[in-house]
Amino acid sequence: MKIFLVCNSLGGGGAERVHVNLANGFAQRGHEVYLIADVNQPASYPVDEQVHVLPLCPQSTNKLIKWGGAVSMLRKNIKKYKPDVVIGNMQLCSLVSKIASIGFSIPVVMTEHSAFEWIDSLSRPWFLSFSRKYLNRIYTCVTVLTEPDKQFIGNKLKNVVVMHNPLTYESYEGVLKKEEIILSAGRLTDWRVKGWDTLVYSWARIADKYPDWKICIAGTGAESSKQYIIQLMKENGIEDRVEFLGHCKNMLDLYRKASIFFLSSRSEGMPMVVLEAMSQGCACVATDYKGRTKEIINSEKCGILCQPEDDKALAEGLDKMITDKEYRESVQRNSIERSKDFSVPRIIQEWETLIESLKSD
Repeated sequence: MKIFLVCNSLGGGGAERVHVNLANGFAQRGHEVYLIADVNQPASYPVDEQVHVLPLCPQSTNKLIKWGGAVSMLRKNIKKYKPDVVIGNMQLCSLVSKIASIGFSIPVVMTEHSAFEWIDSLSRPWFLSFSRKYLNRIYTCVTVLTEPDKQFIGNKLKNVVVMHNPLTYESYEGVLKKEEIILSAGRLTDWRVKGWDTLVYSWARIADKYPDWKICIAGTGAESSKQYIIQLMKENGIEDRVEFLGHCKNMLDLYRKASIFFLSSRSEGMPMVVLEAMSQGCACVATDYKGRTKEIINSEKCGILCQPEDDKALAEGLDKMITDKEYRESVQRNSIERSKDFSVPRIIQEWETLIESLKSD
């Protein structure tokens, strides 16, 4: 098949990384793949040499020129290459894809990369709300990350398909050599969504019991957000028990060193960091937003799940994972096996089945 994947950039966020992984996976299965992105932005995700990379938009700081140009450039490429399907990454790139394909009988798939169900206490971006309420109806198909999202949508959309994200790394097959590290990762700026305050309160409950253990946070964000988190740590007496790693290019090495991965988010669509950590033998203690993390950690054999904002339960989960070495090592082994259910070849096969069905409609 000839496949167009349209995304904002070749670096940056998790959604972009997933799109690059899909492009690589399709190419490795022998498809003709075109990855269309803003090549003016820094690239940090490796693209398979078999993937054709095309520019999405002209270089401009003017959003109207940039995205108006994107429609024009994408439309020319659709006319030139005649893809079997166009897969858009999130709201804006999917909308550009749909407009650019007007007049062509080509299915356009919109891919959601966050939980469809929103937390009432957090403000919702207006374009996200508008897209989910109205624009999602114009696409041939909308993919969501989990079964809870599909159930939440119900009959509001006609063609909704659950499509899990593919695993970023190959599941580790070597001998595990773990250190007394509890790893967490995410954007510091989104501290409310990522629940960094919950992480502080949870760790503060038990940190004194385990002086040889430390929490490491991988991720960047606004300095004001970082200082707020540091202040919380000082107030709870753990400022010397947490290390900020900043932007890390060596996440694979970090996952392999860490014994435990800790997710404290208030909301997640399908937490890729959990899946990545599991693939490298981390035992996870994680929050579960209405069943979404449970689609990865599907039993206690693969990790411990708690309700968001429940710092007491999270502390108890960490306590068990630290003290019960036999259980922790069992979870580490089981996590690696569970991660294989999300391997790139397996997810690509699901995509192939979906695309074939859309072509025949």
